[in-house]
Formats: sequence, C-alpha cells, structure tokens
Amino acid sequence: MSKRKRPARVEPAPEPTAPPVPEPTSDSTASTAPDRTAYDRTGNDTTHDVPGPAEVDYDDHDLLGQADWVIGGEAARKARQQGLYAGYVLFLGALVYGLPIVQAVFRTSDATSLGDQLRSPVAIALLVASVAALLGAVVFAGRFRGPVVPPMPWIDLVLPVPVDRALALRRWWRYAAVGGVFVGALSGLTIGAGLAFAHLAGVGTLIVTTLVGTALGVLATRLWLWSQVRSWPGPDRGLSLLWRVPDALRELHAESLRAHSANTSTMAGSALTGNLRTARLALTRPVRHGRSARLRPGRPFGVLVRRDVLGLRRTPGAFLSGLGLTLLGGAVVTWAFTQPAAPSIAATIGLLPLYLGFGSWAEGLRLQADNAGTPSLLGTGELTEAVAHVTVPTALTVLVLGGWVGVAGAFGSLPVGAPLSLWLVLVLVVAGNVLAAFRGAPTFMLRPQMVVAWYAVPALSVVVLGSLVAVLTKATNYTWLSVVSWLVYAVLAWAVSKVRRLTYLHRA
Repeated sequence: MSKRKRPARVEPAPEPTAPPVPEPTSDSTASTAPDRTAYDRTGNDTTHDVPGPAEVDYDDHDLLGQADWVIGGEAARKARQQGLYAGYVLFLGALVYGLPIVQAVFRTSDATSLGDQLRSPVAIALLVASVAALLGAVVFAGRFRGPVVPPMPWIDLVLPVPVDRALALRRWWRYAAVGGVFVGALSGLTIGAGLAFAHLAGVGTLIVTTLVGTALGVLATRLWLWSQVRSWPGPDRGLSLLWRVPDALRELHAESLRAHSANTSTMAGSALTGNLRTARLALTRPVRHGRSARLRPGRPFGVLVRRDVLGLRRTPGAFLSGLGLTLLGGAVVTWAFTQPAAPSIAATIGLLPLYLGFGSWAEGLRLQADNAGTPSLLGTGELTEAVAHVTVPTALTVLVLGGWVGVAGAFGSLPVGAPLSLWLVLVLVVAGNVLAAFRGAPTFMLRPQMVVAWYAVPALSVVVLGSLVAVLTKATNYTWLSVVSWLVYAVLAWAVSKVRRLTYLHRA
C-alpha cells in the first residue's frame, strides 16, 4: 500500500463583497505602514490558506495485477498451472528413472566395500568439489541469464512507475525460488531413497538428504540472483544480498533486465533452430587476459596448436571449468575401471562430465566448424586442422586420466584391462566432441523433442558405448570388448566423415 497525492476538489468562490474602508485617525503617532492584507480583483481576502492536495491510498498489488492482465492476458494466469505441471513431470521422472538409476549405482557392487569407499576422504573431497562446481556453474550462468527475467513490456512499462521494484519483480523471484527448493529437495529425496532401498543407510537418511538438498537449492537460487545483480554496476553488490532478497531485487537495473531478457530470447531461438553459433557469439565476454601475448609464426600445424593454447590463456574461465569437469569425470571413470568394489554404472555417471570438460577446452574445434567451407589462411586441409584443434584437449585429458590411474595404482592393484578401457573412453570422448562440433544444422522439422534428440546424439554415443566398455571390463569379457572397440572406432570414423561432409557442403 502506498500513498500518493491527489488534487482536492476546488470549492466555488463566494459572492464578491466590498472590502471594508479603514476609518481615518487623527493620532499623529499612528503607523503609516500599508495594510498587508491581500485582496483579489473581486475584493476577497486571499490571505487564508488554500487546502492542498489530499493523500489517497492506492493498492500496489491491485495496480500490478491490472498491469499483469493488460500485458500478459490469460497466459499470465496460466503460468502457475504450467509450473505445477512441470513439477509434476519432474517428480514422475525422478520416480520412474532417477530412483532406479540411483539404486542400480548402489546395488551393483558389494555394499560393505562400497560404503567404505564412499566414506573415504577422497570420496568426500570429490563430493565437496562437485557441489562447489555446481554452485560455480550457477554463478557463471547468472551473469548471462538470472532468475528474475520479466517480459520486455513489463520492463519498459511497469518498472519505471513509482512502485517498489522488489514488489514489481517478486513474482519471478518466487518462481525461481520455489523451483530451486523443489529441485533440491527432490534430488536429495531421490538419493536418500536409493541409499535406503539399497540397504546402505536407514530411513533417517531420507530426512537428512532431503534437508541437505533443500538447503543447497536455496543457496543455489540466491547465488544465482546475486550473480545477476553483479552483472550490472551498482552501489550494493556484496555477499550480504544473499539474505537480503528485497534489497537484491531493488538493485536490479532495468538495462540489466533488458540484457538478460534478450539473452533468453537469443539462447531459446538458437537452441530451437539448431544454430548454437548465435548463442556463443551473444554470450562471449570481452578478452581481458593475455592480451599482450602474441602468436609466434611457424608451421601450420604448430601454429594452430599454439593458437588453442593462447585461446585458453585468454579465457581462463573455460580452462578452469574444463579442468574441474575433467577432474571430476576422470576420477569417477578411473574408479569405475580400477576398483572392483565400484559399480559399473559409475562409469556412466563419470562419462558426461568428462565429455563436457573436453568440450570446454575444444573451442578451436567449434570455431573451425562455424567457419567450415571458408578458405584456410594457413593452407591446411580440414582433417589436419581438426586434428590440430583436438591436440590440446586430448593432451590435457590424457594428463588427468594418467594422474588418476597413478593414484589408483599407488593405493591398490591395477587391473590389466583398465588402461585399454580408458584408451577406448578417450577415443570416444574425442569422437563425440568432433561429432558435436560438426553436426551442422538440423534437416528435419524443428520440433522440441526432435531437436533435443538431435543435440543428445553425440553425448549419448559416448555414454552408451562407454558404459558397455565398463560393464565388459568388469566382467573380463574381452571377446565382446573387442567387438565394442570396433564400434568405438566406427564412431570416430563417423566423426571424420562429418568433418568432410560439412566442409564440402559449405563449399558447394
């Protein structure tokens, strides 16, 4: 409720009357100062105060509701129903797919040995690193697309009016906050239920994991909002905004909200049309590191490799994110291949961050795919250039996997088939990233389900074949492992053919 002044109704003027005439006095000591009483042209006394504008109470909630109806119409009222339906679908997905997968992780190995390894310092450190990486990803995403992004008409028409900005933006924050709490609680409940059903923990674990997941959901959403506030210069950008949500909402600038709304439209449009280059160009930050470094001349292959190294120096965020994902994925994959107590499905979980970490280092490969068909300034062929661009990510991934294999060998015996299996995983990761970079544009009808499947083909190829390699390695079935190895090299050949096809298609 706010108070604003409204002009009062003007009363009609009374009938004009003649002003009284002062009587003359004979006193010589009387004052000769002029009378200060003011009269208008009709003779009325104007020295009395005119009643000022009255204060009238307006209901800000009612005004915002009317603006919401004018801007959003019936679709604005259905937003809550759509959110409830999305939560219902997510709950069914966790019940049908999440709980069985978590149980499979804990049931496919010896419960005692697995429990001892999960309580080891290395496992706890990896868990803490995973949570820190997740929160860091939330902070990184908040710079481009925060939790509070109202539609553009709301930003242009409602935010400039004299209404508390925290009240005007509260609805979008509530959507994000409720969603974060729900996802965190559901994730904790799924993990706790998997531990309980696998007889690795008691029923009390459900309560503990649910509370921990809820707390992480709250922390993640507030870090997300804090990162959005920091995306625009302002007087108040400290960590105290994490528990001062209304003040954080008031710090959101209109220009920042416009930029985040534009980023949302750009990313959604590029994702639905299969044109990820537009999203990458829109989200690219100016280079602020390594600007004094220069590329040394040399042979084309060496120049391309040094160019990728220089690119990682100038984008330390990409290097650090790739390092974190690769360390996490490499640790889980190496644990799955070298430890008998590890479940086979652990490799499935570790392959995805390993694949994404390699992709964070392979920006040169994506730039080659974006400019496919253009003449090469260095005179190299498309395959030679692709091999040069995967050299740096492959070398870094080999160092990470080799380090984890050394750690596993130092603390226990190393199976004979583990190095061969890890080599097949490395080939799969390289082939999957080449497929992802040179996938081109979709040639089918653009429907959301088909576009998602089209995006997921490279990652699914890596995860499915890598899981088969893990299962066959654990079972010491080397006959079928040789068959799967041929499938791995077939995926690599498919990736090479995609490089040639996309290059020749653009040239044609």
